[in-house]
Amino acid sequence: MVTATTNRRRIRIACRTLSFLISTYIFTVNLYSQIELTSFNASSSNAIQKNTTTQIKNESSTSSFNDFLIEYMKLTTPLPLPTLTYYDPHLMGGFRNQHMRFVAFVNKAVEHNISQLLLPSLRWGDVSQPGWSVGHEVLFDVVYWNRRAGEFGLPRLVRYEADVLERNIEKEVIPCFNVSSSMYSGLNEKKWRSKGIVLRQNSLWDYLGEPSKYAHCKHQNFDVIQNSHKEIPNGPMTFLVPHGGTKASGRLWWEYDGMQRHRSKPDELTGKYPDHLPIEQAVYKLLIPSLPIRRAIRESLNEAIGTSTINKPTVVALHPRIEHDMLLHDICNEFMQLNLTKIFDSIRIMPKFDLLFVAVSKALVDGKPPDKMNRYKDLMRIALENKIVLNQARNYGVFGSKDQKGIPMLESGTSTTRKIEFPVMEQRNSNGLEVVTAKSLRVTELVASVVNFFTALEADAFVGVRGSTFSQDVFSVRYYQHQDRGDGVGENNFVVGPNGMRQLFGPAEPLPCK
Repeated sequence: MVTATTNRRRIRIACRTLSFLISTYIFTVNLYSQIELTSFNASSSNAIQKNTTTQIKNESSTSSFNDFLIEYMKLTTPLPLPTLTYYDPHLMGGFRNQHMRFVAFVNKAVEHNISQLLLPSLRWGDVSQPGWSVGHEVLFDVVYWNRRAGEFGLPRLVRYEADVLERNIEKEVIPCFNVSSSMYSGLNEKKWRSKGIVLRQNSLWDYLGEPSKYAHCKHQNFDVIQNSHKEIPNGPMTFLVPHGGTKASGRLWWEYDGMQRHRSKPDELTGKYPDHLPIEQAVYKLLIPSLPIRRAIRESLNEAIGTSTINKPTVVALHPRIEHDMLLHDICNEFMQLNLTKIFDSIRIMPKFDLLFVAVSKALVDGKPPDKMNRYKDLMRIALENKIVLNQARNYGVFGSKDQKGIPMLESGTSTTRKIEFPVMEQRNSNGLEVVTAKSLRVTELVASVVNFFTALEADAFVGVRGSTFSQDVFSVRYYQHQDRGDGVGENNFVVGPNGMRQLFGPAEPLPCK
């Protein structure tokens, strides 16, 4: 007869095997990302990664696959230490709203000297596909983060290993993390990942520790984390420390907002807002796209720019934020110019450029406006005009017409995302490697936002809007990149609004609407 102990041992071995396969996949993707890292950065992000890419290039030419595998396993192997674990099914909001919550999550770990983040608990959601999300490692380069995390005093991203993070007490381990569902503490995956659940109106925290066998998984007070582990003679039952959102806008949103309080007023002489906290600046620098996304961005830019010009073409990036949801956002839209014709008129005064990259959601501009917009005739008129103007720019170029060719325009997000294939290393068929796509993962809009964001960072100039988390972060990241290069105020950021366009010096202000 098979004993309960034997069953537990088999389950543990199965979990280890699954963890290893997932780790091998993540490692291999990130291995190749290190080899190709130098070719991604043609302009602005090159300075940030200069020292590291040289080291990576040298290592990749002399080390074997096994050496890299050993390094990856070392970099992501957890230590028996407190490990911050995200307990919501996924981060909430659009891409940059989720990034802000991620920053607050990292900051929480730093504040409490927690040196590890549980990688499989970090999932990024797609607002256009409720209930669907994707693992952090699909979007971002885990190895690059872990190689430099110590340099900035940030926590490492680690795999889940029950033998390390969960301690055996009274001969039985009840894990506080479910590997198969990537959810914390026995939470009901079917319920919390359903399309009908609104995370902002429900508190997962209330469900932690339920049923009673998971009571040891719930931590009430961050201030006693270290001491509470010492109170149990045989060690803690879990090193996992749950943290995440709650009702309303989410705990992490308000924690991030608290990180911006010192930035509330600009300098009286220069008008510049204070810099972000060093932790946030570090996240800006370490969170770079995964290899498949980096490669796709590079290829789309090369294809759009072409090789016909002798000198380096000048690229301007524009984030107009004219999607239907923003037209209806009566709190933030007052800071923006909602009419695309007027936005194009504003950028006419810029020095000559060769390509306009437009970061916009095609689905939310070209698609049918929501029924709610029928109550606002002015907004409906603007929405229809924006669609016409955008299609004209696609067909004839910006400022172009049937009779005169305009400046080429690139909409990279969705079109580039369709070309990206993410390898699944543990699955093979007769044709070789299995791959998945953003469409099959149901995160097309999310990946498109990632593509748009990091493409905008590469432009020679960026035009964005107030009141948008996307524009805000592009402004700030570009500022810190140029600051690192010693360019002073040469970040070439411009804000377009109801009263025209102005140049922005320094990082973006705290979000003016919430």
